[in-house]
Amino acid sequence: MTRPGILDPLKMARRNPAFRRLWLGMLISRTGDTFTTVAVSWLVLRLAGPAQLGIVLLCFGLPRLVTAPWAGRLLDRGRARPLLVVDNAVRAALIGLVPALSAAHSLKIWMLYPIAILCAASSSFTEVAESALVPRLVDDGDLEPANTLLALNWEASYVVGPALAGLIVASLGVGFALGIDAASFVVMAIIMLRLPELAPLETEVGRVDMASAPPPRFRRLPALGVLLEYPAVLLLTAASVLVLFLGGVTEVLLPVLSRQALHVSAAGYGFLVASTGVGGMLGTGAGGAFVQRFAPRMRLVLILSTGGLLLAPLVLAHTMALAVAAVAASAFCLGPYFATERSLMQRLTPAHLRGRVSGARGALSSLGFPVGGLVGGFLLSHVGVRAVVLAIGGSYIVLGLWLMFAFLRGRRAFDVSVDVSVPKEHASPVAWEPNVLSAQAEP
Repeated sequence: MTRPGILDPLKMARRNPAFRRLWLGMLISRTGDTFTTVAVSWLVLRLAGPAQLGIVLLCFGLPRLVTAPWAGRLLDRGRARPLLVVDNAVRAALIGLVPALSAAHSLKIWMLYPIAILCAASSSFTEVAESALVPRLVDDGDLEPANTLLALNWEASYVVGPALAGLIVASLGVGFALGIDAASFVVMAIIMLRLPELAPLETEVGRVDMASAPPPRFRRLPALGVLLEYPAVLLLTAASVLVLFLGGVTEVLLPVLSRQALHVSAAGYGFLVASTGVGGMLGTGAGGAFVQRFAPRMRLVLILSTGGLLLAPLVLAHTMALAVAAVAASAFCLGPYFATERSLMQRLTPAHLRGRVSGARGALSSLGFPVGGLVGGFLLSHVGVRAVVLAIGGSYIVLGLWLMFAFLRGRRAFDVSVDVSVPKEHASPVAWEPNVLSAQAEP
């Protein structure tokens, strides 16, 4: 077996134009999203205050709890390309409406609530499709490189986008920044027009081997029902929700740590956050290539355990240098998590249910980060910063050990074989199903 290399994702994208379009479109869109986050936050604080900002940010996220499962069902039953085009065109119009209203001096704070809700509801199609469509655009052996590139979009936009957006808001105004995001959605819609036309997988269900599939006992339950039919996927989903939860706690921890333990200014806090983003971006690329050398079911155990261990020195951090080193090293180790977890989930999910499963996962995952932030704020108000650091690091380690126990106990359910010989459906409507329950593990 050829050892995975750090440049494998870029090589894969170069030889696969269908996936390259999806990846570039998502990169442009993700970066545009950071512009809206910064610009809307600044705008709301100028028009109203922190309480209204909290409501607006909640409106940008909470609707996905309802709409993501619905989007997944439509993606399984309908053709993905027109759904993605419409989603991005709608969001371009909605985001573009804000600077238009502002320029006309007609913008009121209450107008942002329905705009945010409609944007979040529409975005479910692209968010779910990012996970559901990748196995149909790349060979099974290319899932890890593909998901690594998509994960890098998040990290790169997180590092570059906010700083650039802040400069634009300060120099050119909120409306200009929002206009850039609206334009990014237009570009994304145009790129999606060039995706291959993929047939609805549910219409091809007769071609999928259903002999090993469990009966649809829970199919009628909202969101969670389809996950209950596949315990291995449900376990991975629960782990990812917990990882997002811990990310929410960490998001609240860093500014408090900067003020109370490190005694640095807002600039120091910003540098600490940036170092986390850089560590995660490097880890997603270089760390992802390293962990692929291990058996699929053990990669997540290694990622979570080392990430938790390397966060521990933050307890002793009295200087900025030590704090930066600890958070960057931990982020580096945790960087490959979502690409690795998503690849395993995609192999464990029947092809004709990937949209529905991704929608259900998206609905549950949407709760992880905000609930983590809420709990983190409560903990930091009642216990010390270092106790919270230990709790976060220990939780990652415990989660890794829990997954190891679950993987060993249900070994056959989590073993997957990688088949690189089956061509994908870049231009073909034929459904394709990988061998997701093979008893032979990757060495």
